[in-house]
Amino acid sequence: MASETHKEYLKRFGEHLASLRKERKISYRKLAQICDVDFADIRRYEKGEINMTFSSLIELSKGLAVPLKDLMDF
Repeated sequence: MASETHKEYLKRFGEHLASLRKERKISYRKLAQICDVDFADIRRYEKGEINMTFSSLIELSKGLAVPLKDLMDF
């Protein structure tokens, strides 16, 4: 089980991910198509419900056209 600190980081990352996606006016489904990540997983990432793999981070970075460093700057 994730500690409270981990849960807080997941939540903050998810909020950041959602803001980047919304700034670009990209839907869950469109982002999923662009980066080959299931749209339901993207939604769960944004809600801070699940952790993700490094590969998913890379794909989301590419899909949002932001450097990985900026994706992780939350």
